[in-house]
Amino acid sequence: MSHRRSPGRLGFPLAMLMVFPVVSCTVGDHGDATGSPSSDSRSASPTHSPAVDPIAQPSIDDRFVVAAGGRRLALVCWGEGSPTVLLETGGTNIEEWAGSGVVTQLSGRTRVCTYDRAGTGTSDPAPNKRRDADDAVSDAHAVLQAAHITGPLVLVGRSFGGMLVTHYADTLPQDVVGVVVLDTPPPSAEFTEESEPGLVWDNPGNTQHLDVVHGFENRFAKTPPHIDVPLLLITPVPGEGSAEDESFWLQVSPQARQVTLSCGQEPTEGPCAGAVADFVDSLDRVK
Repeated sequence: MSHRRSPGRLGFPLAMLMVFPVVSCTVGDHGDATGSPSSDSRSASPTHSPAVDPIAQPSIDDRFVVAAGGRRLALVCWGEGSPTVLLETGGTNIEEWAGSGVVTQLSGRTRVCTYDRAGTGTSDPAPNKRRDADDAVSDAHAVLQAAHITGPLVLVGRSFGGMLVTHYADTLPQDVVGVVVLDTPPPSAEFTEESEPGLVWDNPGNTQHLDVVHGFENRFAKTPPHIDVPLLLITPVPGEGSAEDESFWLQVSPQARQVTLSCGQEPTEGPCAGAVADFVDSLDRVK
């Protein structure tokens, strides 16, 4: 699992994140109960072309109260319409997604949003306690509610964000109509606090105070999320993991399919961005 670790993955200092590489994309047919894929490998770009200029102005750009005591998270959205697409990654969401090909291709046809998790970007510090995937999902849901953003939702998770969005769809399924897992290696049951000290919740570099070892990696390796909506698994080449490794995520949904795409060095651009936009368009009829 060390292949998933990359600088900025969780907002930790570089020295603590050298165990983290970056995530990619892929799409294919349904996997079986064990997660083995019937995958489709493509290098040609999807039919999408960018719909708007990447310097389009946000439709929402504010900080919203998400907890008692006034703790605020920064949220930015571009475009209007339904479904709303929520973007997650491992580092500072707004900085990493703003101006990306994914935002560019989606914001001309629907609303696409991202936010800075507690302890990152311009959001307030995270509570000084151990936090796990439930806390992260609760914050994501709270910032959408505070901004009066309701479903339907399409959740897109790159790298570490893949664990977040699948857990969100599992625990709060009522508004979720689709999920994209973008270059997310399988969670590790082997990680320990000793092997991954930078991922311990009270490590000084862990500004989000997320217990990544027990609250994400070990947890989802032992008990994967389960959802009942379409899931697109995109494995970029090159990426953080192989198509075979990332096929772990096919077991999450009976409507999962995997594609392998050549997206260069950045899985939020090119054919990977086009695949995300095509997937969202395919769900547009459920709004």
